[in-house]
Amino acid sequence: MRNSLSARVLAVAGVAAAVMLGVAGLAPAMASTGPSMTVNGNSVNIAIQGPNHSLKFYWAVNGTSTWHAETIAGPGTTFSAPSMTVNGNSVNISAEGPGNRLKFYWAVNGTSTWHAETVAGSGSTFSAPSMTVNHNSVNIAAVGPQNRLKFYWAVNGTATWHPETIAGTGSTFSAPSMTVNGNSVNISAEGPGNRLKFYWAVNGTATWHAETVAGSGSSFSAPSMTVNHNSVNISAVGPQNRLKFYWAVNGTATWHPETVAGVGSVQ
Repeated sequence: MRNSLSARVLAVAGVAAAVMLGVAGLAPAMASTGPSMTVNGNSVNIAIQGPNHSLKFYWAVNGTSTWHAETIAGPGTTFSAPSMTVNGNSVNISAEGPGNRLKFYWAVNGTSTWHAETVAGSGSTFSAPSMTVNHNSVNIAAVGPQNRLKFYWAVNGTATWHPETIAGTGSTFSAPSMTVNGNSVNISAEGPGNRLKFYWAVNGTATWHAETVAGSGSSFSAPSMTVNHNSVNISAVGPQNRLKFYWAVNGTATWHPETVAGVGSVQ
């Protein structure tokens, strides 16, 4: 059984990866989306899109190589990389579902019974989501119709999802990345003209503040984001396949760029 969730740490938000093709048809095509993963004391959990657009879950006790497989949702249910987090005594997973719906699944730790919810209906979701928890709520962000950036939240233990528009039509061109930072929710994504955009809102409010982390022609992938003491950190693929890094002190809008790896270093 999966162990207590009290020690879990949010690890990886699911982000879509490129399809890798075999050379001359000799090698099979690799998985088209990446996994999402969390750790839990002495256990590791992984979620990934499975065969025929199913959603799969795997867990193993640390120090063992015995992986336990579960099917979260069957064929025809999942059309993006998932995002996964933990919340109290439950595991939470979200992904793009059929008809561009946004789907959410949860299971009490130690059980294999997955409960499905529809966060947003048909035609609502056009990217892999990003998910985090914030006090007594679950937060999900994803690209919405006409390249909007959408945000959804629900109080723990309820199935009532509240939608917000973070940024309007033509604002968002990658899957988002999301984290929490003190009393704020932070989200980043690729914006128009290959800009890198950042949005934040104080917990409990629907007022989103927009910042440009890096200007036109700076960003060519979905970003990844984390927090570090009093700073926010973002990385993304930059021009000419560089790996770029940006940081800002909490409460400021001054972003400091760094080049992690130079031209041709990432694909």
